[in-house]
Amino acid sequence: MKNVVNGILLAFQFFTVLPIHKELPLTKKTITAMFSFLPWLGAIMGAIIAAIFYMLQTYTDISPMLTGFLLVFGYIIWTGGLHVDGFVDMGDAYFSYRNVEKRIEILDDPRIGAFGAMSLVFLILTKIFFISELVGHQDFNVIWLIIVPFLSRLGMSIYFIQTKCSKEKGLAYFFKQHLQTKSWLINTIISTIVGTVLIVWISGQWQLMVALLIVVIAAAFFYKWWTIRNFRGSSGDLLGAFIEGMEAVLWITLLLFT
Repeated sequence: MKNVVNGILLAFQFFTVLPIHKELPLTKKTITAMFSFLPWLGAIMGAIIAAIFYMLQTYTDISPMLTGFLLVFGYIIWTGGLHVDGFVDMGDAYFSYRNVEKRIEILDDPRIGAFGAMSLVFLILTKIFFISELVGHQDFNVIWLIIVPFLSRLGMSIYFIQTKCSKEKGLAYFFKQHLQTKSWLINTIISTIVGTVLIVWISGQWQLMVALLIVVIAAAFFYKWWTIRNFRGSSGDLLGAFIEGMEAVLWITLLLFT
């Protein structure tokens, strides 16, 4: 039980802006527990954003566009911009059109370039536009604010577990070496089943949930192929980029199904 609690605290420490001022053990059990908890961390983040959305809709009369902006801004604050930073670095590296070695070098560069800035603008505007469109619909379901971060982190875990690291150093490589595949797989299957049942029970939209799961799994396998081809594998930045890009894809999918 202690390993599970430490794993949950590690998830908040590494993947959110919440200050967990505690030195936690980075063992195989705690790291596996951390990655197993990630989808539920996304659900918790989404639940808080959903509460903010409820208050905005109840006590204010702001437009769908401003609502979309505040919701996107809320997600970024929750993660401290960590995943956005990964998306920016990926944009800089990929659109440099250099060889794989140079792309990996650019990916590790903390400075932001023109392509990274353009990628960031495109990502943020995409999210704001599609969330605003969905919010403007009368059949907008607040549960979607929880589904999207839950599924995006589930997809990231699926991608990470099946993809080799681009280099044998760094935090992502350390996590990969300490991840217990069998335990993670069992926990992820349970999380997927429990999460799907809960979401379908609350929303009553089982067809939509199945469609979103298919999109997430397909995206994880496509992203594996794409990152191996362009970066020789996964990295911390590419994990963050997947979460951000997957969220955008899920919002687009929701709008198409609405």
